[in-house]
Amino acid sequence: MRQFKIIGVSLFLEKRKTRIYVGKLERKDNKYVFIYDDAYFVSKNALAFAPEFPLTQRAFESEKLFGSFLDRIPSHENPAYVEYCESMGIDPKEKDTIVLLASIGRKGPSSFIFYPIYERKFTVDDVIQFRHLLGFTTREFSKIFEISQSSLNALERNRGSGKDILKHLEVIYLYPAIALDYLLLNGGILIHKKWIHAGEVLSKRKTDITISSSPSS
Repeated sequence: MRQFKIIGVSLFLEKRKTRIYVGKLERKDNKYVFIYDDAYFVSKNALAFAPEFPLTQRAFESEKLFGSFLDRIPSHENPAYVEYCESMGIDPKEKDTIVLLASIGRKGPSSFIFYPIYERKFTVDDVIQFRHLLGFTTREFSKIFEISQSSLNALERNRGSGKDILKHLEVIYLYPAIALDYLLLNGGILIHKKWIHAGEVLSKRKTDITISSSPSS
């Protein structure tokens, strides 16, 4: 069973049609470090993630997890806690706060969402293999997963860095439950046979991939 170590979370501001990269939270030298992205920090329309992270300061450190992040993790007392964990492919006994933030804490009441940062490097080859595994054309793949087809073509041909697209697709690739959500939402463009095939592939990947705080093995 494949394992991918989560080493932090990326923050995005989700708007109606876009996701803006905000910054990242990582654990370094037994401290939690949150840093706003350079471009976001100087943006005129930037919103502070939380009151404890004012846009007058770019980097923050704490020996304990910041309250604004801790509040995003559902309580163990919540009757649906086990269901939340299982739906994201993590062990309900998981205690690593970074892993919990990147999975069951991913979405909250605000427009800020979290995506995991993995130790394993995600590459263009992974994108191409994943698309072929699903049996999608570049048009279908881009429509289902809400990316630009021209940008996807450029990425696959190594004609652009595609940094933002890779971040977006890495989460979809490593979180089959999220990929299934996209398929259910946008799969109407597919013929029935392709829709069934993609659904079966993604359902199987939910059991083949384990998201873990343990090192890759």
